[in-house]
Amino acid sequence: MRVILMTNEELVVLYQHGDKKALDKLLENNDKLIYKVASKFYSDKTSSIEFDDLLQEGRIGFILACSKYDIEYIKKTKFITYAFYWIYQKIHRFITTHNTNEEISLNTPVSEENQDELINSIESHSNEIKDREEELYLSELRLELEAVMDKHNTLNEREILKLYYGWDTDELSIDQIADIFETSSSEVKNIKARAIRKLRNSMWFKKVYQMRYEEDITFMRVLRNLDYGISI
Repeated sequence: MRVILMTNEELVVLYQHGDKKALDKLLENNDKLIYKVASKFYSDKTSSIEFDDLLQEGRIGFILACSKYDIEYIKKTKFITYAFYWIYQKIHRFITTHNTNEEISLNTPVSEENQDELINSIESHSNEIKDREEELYLSELRLELEAVMDKHNTLNEREILKLYYGWDTDELSIDQIADIFETSSSEVKNIKARAIRKLRNSMWFKKVYQMRYEEDITFMRVLRNLDYGISI
């Protein structure tokens, strides 16, 4: 007998129509992602919290994503990326509320192997934008960039760029993104490079780059700064 494998999106539709077994299947299929996000936050500095509590919060966030995801979002965001945001935010808020150890930054991985990423993230956030006019300018620029991405990039390319450059969450490493999409790091690198090439070749990029050139703000710097205090 042939086994029919359903996508996350198909299972979400079933769950939203009252099929509780669909939720069990969603949790089973995506428990690996919840575990990885919880592991990202767990360290000596969060040891006042049980790891199982983080997993539980992650699952709650995932179930909320299942309830709130609109199938029309698939044109903009795959369910797995949407769920990642909910898992991440639920665990983040739980630690902020319940952690009794010394204060740590929850915006960056703290494991040894991620030291370089930690340093880069701290540096990139040290120059927080305080000028309201500049913030509004970047907000408008981000909307423009999203429109260009919708026009020139595939869904996978857009999601990888947003995760890599920290739109709505922290900046994620290539390896972390590869884990989420269950693919190789080299494949993520290739997709990211292809996405950037498409944007660089767009008329929008050429216009913005030329307009901002005298201020020495390159496209990559603009892209990195777009996440300050601005949500999609």
